[in-house]
Formats: sequence, C-alpha cells, structure tokens
Amino acid sequence: MENKIAFIRQHGIRVRIHALLVDRYLQTYYDKLGWFSDPYEVFRDIVNDPDKHYIFKSILAKTNVSKFDLPNKEAYQDFFGVNPVSSFKQLSSHCSWTGGCLLEKLERAISYDLPGLLSSVSKAAATPAPAKAAPSPPPPLPGTCEGPGCEEKPKNRWRKQ
Repeated sequence: MENKIAFIRQHGIRVRIHALLVDRYLQTYYDKLGWFSDPYEVFRDIVNDPDKHYIFKSILAKTNVSKFDLPNKEAYQDFFGVNPVSSFKQLSSHCSWTGGCLLEKLERAISYDLPGLLSSVSKAAATPAPAKAAPSPPPPLPGTCEGPGCEEKPKNRWRKQ
C-alpha cells in the first residue's frame, strides 16, 4: 500500500510539472503573438528553442521544482507535434470562486494529503494485530537435525539439485 501511495504521489508531481510547462509554453506563445505574425511560426520558434524564451528556467525559478524532475526539450517537441496548441487553456482559466484552482488542489494533494495518507497507513501497519493462539509447530521429520548448529540452507528453486 505504501508503494502505491508513493507511486501516486510521484505521478502527481509529474502531472504538476507537465501542467506548469504547458502553461508556460502557452503564456510565452500569447506574449509573442502579434497582430501580423504567423501563429504557427511563432509557436514553432518557441517549441524548437525553449531556452531562448526561458521556458524551463522560469519554471525552475518560480516554482518548487527540481531541475532533475524536468523532462527533456525533445519530449515537448513531440508532444506539441501531436497536440495542437489551440487545444489547451491556461491554468488560470481553470480557477473558479467555488472550486478553487486545479493546480492548488494538486499541490495540496502532493504536499499534505498523500503524505498524511502514507503516515496513517504506516501507523496502521505498525500496530500489531490482536494476538491469536499460535498453533504448535509440527513434529520434526525423522532423520532431520534439530538444534542451533543444524540450520538448513535455503534451496535455490531455479537450480537443479
């Protein structure tokens, strides 16, 4: 259970980073887009050279993201080659007065909810179950050795013996 919670948290971190990067690409696109500029050319320039537009550096500077968690630039060239920029909205458009922002909910889940769930699962695993009457061990087989010096080696089930 602990591994599953840790996996979900790690996946949530990757989703957050992806959302931040796509939002930054969109924000740069809308900032660079002019009245007479070709939208396709502007976005192709941003995707082909994200360092020129400080896409990844701005994510590192403004958010709590490690540089080792960032994906490579070629992944986003492939991503935007398949998914058109017009199919995305900026993160600020997903915020509402009643529901809050999706990114804030994801941050809360990563920072507080999942670690709290992990600690509750580990506490539940640490508390011993009610003791039951232990069954008596079976009698030793004839010809077997009993005592401290007669420990049997575990058998390798993959090797023929």
